[in-house]
Amino acid sequence: MTTSPASEPVRVFVGGTFDGLHRGHVFLLEFARRKGLALARQLGRNGVRLSVVVARDESVRRIKHRPPHHDQRERCKLVAALRAVDEAFVGVRNDFVKSVRRVNPDLIVLGYDQKASWEDTLHTAGIHARIVRCPPYPVRRLKSSMMREDLERMST
Repeated sequence: MTTSPASEPVRVFVGGTFDGLHRGHVFLLEFARRKGLALARQLGRNGVRLSVVVARDESVRRIKHRPPHHDQRERCKLVAALRAVDEAFVGVRNDFVKSVRRVNPDLIVLGYDQKASWEDTLHTAGIHARIVRCPPYPVRRLKSSMMREDLERMST
């Protein structure tokens, strides 16, 4: 974990595709802010700065095996508009670690469904921020893929 003066907020990093923004995404970002505030209290720091990297369109195609419903700029603007978020930016092409380094986080919050290998990837890259996983949003029907299936059924 990086060291910062007590006057600086705890830097929290979250990454995701955020395509089809829904309450589960808001749950993730609010969880990240709460975890950051708890860490700030523990370290005697002032507040939290939540930075969110939004996946590039080509990353959405690779991860989701389909094109995004909204382009990367639209998704970034939607995420940035959320109350819990201090900063949103589109990720560095083909280099998640560079996006993380841009923030230099004290805490990284991963979604429950993100690849388990991210912890190893980050540690191998020399990033030693604390890493926590957000539990799934309790209402299962809010998963993006399930919502998309529901909408597709409704349109036929």
